[in-house]
Amino acid sequence: MKPVVLLVEDEPLLREMTKSDLEDLGFSTICARDADEALEILGTDDQPGILITDIRMPGSCDGWKLARRARELCPELFVIYISGYSADAPQPVPGSIFLKKPYRFQEVATALQQFGES
Repeated sequence: MKPVVLLVEDEPLLREMTKSDLEDLGFSTICARDADEALEILGTDDQPGILITDIRMPGSCDGWKLARRARELCPELFVIYISGYSADAPQPVPGSIFLKKPYRFQEVATALQQFGES
């Protein structure tokens, strides 16, 4: 069984398109508009195995901080960052992957395959 994906993206159209693509690959997907909503989801019993997050978004923290907090709650969480902004001062959690927008969904699919190999 594939792990649940928590997708954090503030752009509604991109969030829905990515969710649809993830579900086409067989992943159950929970969506959040920002880090605050994502942290609420991470505080529930249904823990995702994968976090796909934008870096710059509204709310109390960015994607870098969200991933660090998420890893505190779920130490085995696989993290994929997706952002249109350069990672000049990256702060990734260990073992994460960074994809630059615009991206092809195949890049996300390839990153998800790496999760299956780890």
